[in-house]
Amino acid sequence: MVKIRMKSMGRKHRPFFRICAIDSRRPRDGVPIEELGTYDPMIRETDQRYVINKERVQYWLSVGAQPSERVWVLLKKIGIPARVKAKPKRRPKPEAAKKS
Repeated sequence: MVKIRMKSMGRKHRPFFRICAIDSRRPRDGVPIEELGTYDPMIRETDQRYVINKERVQYWLSVGAQPSERVWVLLKKIGIPARVKAKPKRRPKPEAAKKS
């Protein structure tokens, strides 16, 4: 499964992240399939903290990539509907199955 998640690139006391499409079995800082943007939490202006390629993110979401929790929050801020919550599948209770 492909995930859209952050790759740590900063140093001590100076975090910096790249937002990448990467196979979920790869390590956090492994080789990504594609780099989609950056996130710098040290910038004071909150709107300038992230730079994201919207078209490529929408492509990866359309083919089934799942964003991580933090990336999902960033995508929601820029207006990309990243996650559609699926209804949980309910199993019938054993008592209800016997009555029918």
